[in-house]
Amino acid sequence: MNRTIGGFCTGTLIGPRHVLTAAHCLFNRRTGRLIGAGDIHFLAGYRRGSYLSHSVGRKITVAAGYDHRAPFEAGNLGADWAILELAEPMSIRPVPIRKEPLPAGVELVRAGYGQDRAHLLSIHDGCAPRPGSSPPGLLMHTCDATHGDSGSPLLMRGPEGPAIVGLDVAAGRLGGALAGLAVPATSFHTFAHAALSGAGGNDEP
Repeated sequence: MNRTIGGFCTGTLIGPRHVLTAAHCLFNRRTGRLIGAGDIHFLAGYRRGSYLSHSVGRKITVAAGYDHRAPFEAGNLGADWAILELAEPMSIRPVPIRKEPLPAGVELVRAGYGQDRAHLLSIHDGCAPRPGSSPPGLLMHTCDATHGDSGSPLLMRGPEGPAIVGLDVAAGRLGGALAGLAVPATSFHTFAHAALSGAGGNDEP
């Protein structure tokens, strides 16, 4: 997911016209304002300059309560998610969002475009939720991530294929060991379903 002002993040197609990503990816750090939806280009299946499908954004929806100026704290990180509606639909199969809590002992997969390998999708297979309790509204995990991986999905394999169980938003220490920090899918599943059904909310003017 490229921005005309520079920089990129990872996004995941969750519907023909809808992309899930981290909210902080959609703000201009210099001005503190949302980037115009039309200045965001989503390239599905990007690989070394080629891609399966492309569309610019049409509308941005940011999670209620997210403040891009807020400090690094659990309450704000837990709202660090957004949905980009695309101008043109894509025929690629979207990735479903799992609404149920994670089962014990689950293995995860994280897939994203990190700055150290920006033109190829990087996958960390076999990572997991970090043992112990996560701060409210967050999922701490052991999956590798770097700049550019913000907005990348944490996936769980299932009989019908992978499903999104979390959204990677940061790495750091929150009350303990260094860990990856993600928003659990249980925090955005209901809103995402409503957006896909055309119910939306909190849209960019």
